Order: sequence, then C-alpha cells, then structure tokens
Amino acid sequence: MTSGQERRKHPRKAVKDLPIIVDGDTPLRVRDLSQSGACFFSETPLRMMTHVKFAFEFEDSSGETIGISGEGVVVRCERISPTLGHYEVAIFFQSLDEGGSIAIRQYLVNKEEC
Repeated sequence: MTSGQERRKHPRKAVKDLPIIVDGDTPLRVRDLSQSGACFFSETPLRMMTHVKFAFEFEDSSGETIGISGEGVVVRCERISPTLGHYEVAIFFQSLDEGGSIAIRQYLVNKEEC
C-alpha cells in the first residue's frame, strides 16, 4: 500500500444535516459516514479508544424515517483549530442494531444518486 492510499474497507461519504447523538448527549453534526463508522464535530474532546453509544436517523428513499443505534469506539479526535474548542471525532462502529448496516448502505447509495 502506498503512502496516502485509502485503507478503509468502506468508503466514506460526505453527508449534510445528519445529526448523531453520542452517549445520550446533545445532537452533533456528522461530517461523513460509512458502513463502518462516522466522523462528526464536537465541542468537547473524546478520549481515544473510549466506548460510546450512538444513535442517528435519516429518511430512506421512500421518505420513511429510519433509526440506527449501536456502539462504537473513538478512533480519532483532533482539534480543528488551535484557537477554537472544536474537535473532529471519528468512531468505528462495533455493533449496530438489526438491519443497521443494510440501512446505512442503502442511505449511502441513495446519496450517490442525488
């Protein structure tokens, strides 16, 4: 694998207006999503390798609201700016509720078609 080459099994897709709730806290804004994880913005840092519970929902192609929940682990937390208290946090999905992976895959396919 060459330097800079993508190592992820599931490609990430940029998403807009997709809130995620992590550990029952205030909704945070997702930057990108894949079948295996999500990257979002937070006002507070999350420690690496911290286990979290998460939930988000989106509309499927028929307009029905689909809720996804699961557990994951923090794999990255980077301060966006040295002068601002904003962080970019990535979590790896360790478990999803039943049908979650299929729903996310279909959501991402629908995003490509838009």
